[in-house]
Amino acid sequence: MENHSNRAKFLMSEERKLWHNPETILKFAGATKGMTMADLGSGPGFFTIPMAQITGEKGLVYAVDSNQNMLDNLKENIAKSGVNPKVIKIVKNDVCHTRIPNESVDLVLFANVLHEVADRKAFFREVKRISKITALIIDVDWKKIQTEHGPPLESRLSEDEANQILSESGFTVVKKTDAGLYHYELIAKLSSNNK
Repeated sequence: MENHSNRAKFLMSEERKLWHNPETILKFAGATKGMTMADLGSGPGFFTIPMAQITGEKGLVYAVDSNQNMLDNLKENIAKSGVNPKVIKIVKNDVCHTRIPNESVDLVLFANVLHEVADRKAFFREVKRISKITALIIDVDWKKIQTEHGPPLESRLSEDEANQILSESGFTVVKKTDAGLYHYELIAKLSSNNK
């Protein structure tokens, strides 16, 4: 249990913010006040809480994760953060079956998730189902380089590989950037033939 607790603390740490700052990543993508957002694979809330701070009282953030320990940590972190808990709707479920209403989300984020998704077809079907036609789709993931932290090199997706997966799944990457030393950020929209 100690191990999990340490991991959850690390996932929310200031050190991690130095690698990739959630506010910078979200604002670069176009996150604004009043949006409905979804954090797929939310963990303890590293992105969920900044999303709630950006969208404010008139917005909504769905935090989706299948790991109850992570969601328990998320609840604690929401309480500590001072954000209105009513702005965040916690969904305990697999990212391929979110139960989020159809075409209700303005911004879908999956951070450090895509390389772990076993059924990408089901995942992107779900992303399409919950997204408004104009939705921003944000993929943040580990660069395919050797680093002290993060997944093994062989399980990582390069920026080009992630771009290809998004393209084959019906999305067009409209912007990209380095999201800190170890991560990249791809911002996509539904391809015109999917609208």
